[in-house]
Amino acid sequence: MAALIALVGLLLVFAFVGLKIISEHEQGLVTRFGAHAAVLGPGLHFIVPFVDEVRLIDLRDVAVTTRIEPSSSGTIRIGEEEWDARTDDPVAIGPGTPIRITGVEGQVVVVTAVS
Repeated sequence: MAALIALVGLLLVFAFVGLKIISEHEQGLVTRFGAHAAVLGPGLHFIVPFVDEVRLIDLRDVAVTTRIEPSSSGTIRIGEEEWDARTDDPVAIGPGTPIRITGVEGQVVVVTAVS
C-alpha cells in the first residue's frame, strides 16, 4: 500500500512539473535536449519534465531590428538577444510592427505580422 501511495505521489509531482502556463502576451519556445522543438501559444500545456525546457518570450519585449521582406530574413531582438528571423507573410515586417512567432527552424525564428 505504501508503494502505491508513493507511486501516485510521484506521478502527481511529475504531472505538476510538466504543466506550463503561457500568458496571453507570451509564447514559449520549447527545446528538447537543447534543440528547438516547438512554439507554444497562450494557454495550459504539458511538456515532458526533465527532457523539455520552455523559454518564455514576452512578445511585448520583442523588437524587429531590420526590415524583413516576404520570403527573406532579418533580425529581431528578444530581450537582450538578437535572433535571425524570416517570414513567409505577404506583409513586410519592419521596426515597430507587432509580430507573432509561428515556428522555429534551427536557430531561426519564423514570424508573422499581427493584425
